[in-house]
Amino acid sequence: MGYGSFYEDDDTAEQRWGIEEDAPRRRRPGMIFLLGALVVVVLIALGGLAVLAKGQDPKPTSAAGSRPSPTEAEPSAEPSEVVVVATSAPPPSPTPSATPSKAAPKKSIAPPKQTALPPPPPKVSTKPGCQPTYKGTQLPKSTVREYLDAASVKQFWGSNTSAEVQAIRVPKRLLYGVADQESGWQSNIYACDKGVGVMQVMPDTETWMNQRFGTSWQIDTPKDNVMLGGQYLAWAIRYFGEQLGTFDIMGADPALLNAVISAYNNGAGAVDLTKGDAGITNWNYVNNVKALMGRCCNDY
Repeated sequence: MGYGSFYEDDDTAEQRWGIEEDAPRRRRPGMIFLLGALVVVVLIALGGLAVLAKGQDPKPTSAAGSRPSPTEAEPSAEPSEVVVVATSAPPPSPTPSATPSKAAPKKSIAPPKQTALPPPPPKVSTKPGCQPTYKGTQLPKSTVREYLDAASVKQFWGSNTSAEVQAIRVPKRLLYGVADQESGWQSNIYACDKGVGVMQVMPDTETWMNQRFGTSWQIDTPKDNVMLGGQYLAWAIRYFGEQLGTFDIMGADPALLNAVISAYNNGAGAVDLTKGDAGITNWNYVNNVKALMGRCCNDY
């Protein structure tokens, strides 16, 4: 067969060659797709095997899927998120102030308006073994109580003084306590230090008080004796009250009461209000009288 007959006479053979030549070109895209799909399947399989090797559930979870239970979850290298539940917190406690509290202001003491003082108690040492003596008849304590009660309502300061001073009264319980401390309410007792009667008034104090108030009471007369003792207490209330700025002897501040009781035993000149408690040197006496004010004499 010659070359020319191949192209000219055999049309079908030439046509078939053309079909066979194009067939491989049409099959290339399909084969590439199949190979890609096979690679994807292999990768998925490998991923599943890796998951199974770690012991986890290979099933995929959605983005909103439930969290694994605490027994299934692996410990994380990062700290887990802590959910804080808001609760109503108690109000913060007030912060202590850095400024120290101010000390109580010092009590203002005015200078005394009265310069003439009753005589101090005599500095006489009682002889060892000295016993008090008794003169006359001792009055019943019920009678002594009547005298003390009368002294508690007595106006000792006259009309030539201010209304506040005229209003000074010696509290009944103060009279009771002093009388019990001094004599035990004995009307006819004479002590070794020269104190006389229920209120143990000294002779020099009798003289001074009668001159100061224009009275003529006698220490040997029980009723007068009680009035002389009440008169001294009324004088002391005014004397120390003018310095403290109050005549309220039974008020919340005990300074006036303490000073008056102390002066009755030690003399007014021995009390220094500017020193506070240190200005009183006979606290045993003061405390005894104050205790007797609250509990004495109920059976008298």
